[in-house]
Amino acid sequence: MALMRIGRLSARKLSKLSGLEDRTLSVPALLLLGFAVSLLHTKLNYSLGLPGHHGLELMTAMLFARLVARERWAASILALGTVAGDLTLATDFLHNLKHVPLYLLAGTLVDGSYALLGERCRLLPIAALIGGTVHLTKPVVMLAVAAISDASFGFMRHGDLFPLITHFAFGAVGAIGGALLARAMLERRAR
Repeated sequence: MALMRIGRLSARKLSKLSGLEDRTLSVPALLLLGFAVSLLHTKLNYSLGLPGHHGLELMTAMLFARLVARERWAASILALGTVAGDLTLATDFLHNLKHVPLYLLAGTLVDGSYALLGERCRLLPIAALIGGTVHLTKPVVMLAVAAISDASFGFMRHGDLFPLITHFAFGAVGAIGGALLARAMLERRAR
């Protein structure tokens, strides 16, 4: 690795801190990646007008993290970084507060899926099924809360079925992206 100086830190030191020297992701790197996901969610408004579109970046990051990191709870750690970022960067704190249990649930489900399926999670159809199903839990939980509390959420203006389809689709596509990124990184690790 060519040595590049960044202030007092060299690229080699930064690589060592992140865990990328041995081509894995350390806990601080996972938290930082989660924070980056929240930055995309809160500050980059690429609203497609479709419910669940943020599943693209969330599931990409979660599957990538879980497939590359050696940490047993990599997706959950990433979710903690996402929660911290969402609450730190929030312009509407109460709106972002409702994401906290949903991010933590998603991280736990991705980690649980990996615990059950192991290396098979790298297969694109399985990654898509995991990402789609995990991201689908968000509208399912929110619809259950709405049914119990008579609350209303923005995605409900599209009806009940359409948000379920779009959440699954965005989660699946994001997970495929994460699996492909992980595959590329693992192939580099093998060299």
